[in-house]
Amino acid sequence: MTVRAHALITGATGGIGEALARQMADYGCDLTLVARDASRLATLADDLRAKGTGVAEIAMPLGRGSDYSALVARVADVSGPIDILVNNAAVNWFGHFGTMPDADIDTVIDTNIAAPIHMCRAVLPLMQRAGRGTIVNIGSVFGSIAFAGFPVYSASKFALRGFSQGLRRELRGSRIDVLYVAPRYTRTAFNNGVIDRMARATGMAMDAPEAVAARIIAAIRDRRSETTIGFPERFFAKLNALLPGLVDLGLSGTSRKILSFAPGEHPGFTLNKENV
Repeated sequence: MTVRAHALITGATGGIGEALARQMADYGCDLTLVARDASRLATLADDLRAKGTGVAEIAMPLGRGSDYSALVARVADVSGPIDILVNNAAVNWFGHFGTMPDADIDTVIDTNIAAPIHMCRAVLPLMQRAGRGTIVNIGSVFGSIAFAGFPVYSASKFALRGFSQGLRRELRGSRIDVLYVAPRYTRTAFNNGVIDRMARATGMAMDAPEAVAARIIAAIRDRRSETTIGFPERFFAKLNALLPGLVDLGLSGTSRKILSFAPGEHPGFTLNKENV
């Protein structure tokens, strides 16, 4: 990672986003932090500034109606060239798909896949002019293995992984890296309440956000195109790609257990915007 590089992080006040901002500051990066919650964003930015980090903050939601070109132009005007873009903002929804409101479907798709695509398109001309840059799309193991109770969230992460692969191949040889990092279950407020109880009941492996942030930084440093966190998760992702029917059978009991926690009578009950 380049010392004094300028990194733009979306979803900066979520568990992974905040941990990543703090660790990148420790590496000497200047930061532009984008998040929905202005109060939490200001607190984080002030804390980092007190430690000598150059920080700009932009409180805004990313989704339908966002002006991504204006956002990136504002960042470049205030803080200079963007060396690293981390698309971390995301929302989650857990429940029986048949009860999922149309508005929540749109929110998951707009935030988890449309927003990163638009951010990449807005940032790319700046990186191309500079002749270098790094784009990091934060996905999920759910982008390789879809789970019951999370079909739309899984679809958004599958799409983000596919977009990352396609853009990486398009930019091959340009000195612009496109990285995809897929965390497994992370202990953050993004996964609180019923999702946390379900994860514990099904025995999901759990990581601290600081550990995930360290893996993201390692991927940037090593220019690692795809990172799936956790050995069994990497294995099952490959197995699912080769033999999805076998994984269907293997997950049948887990799927029933997951859905036993799903609040089917309360549409939208677990739409979680913590990580934006």
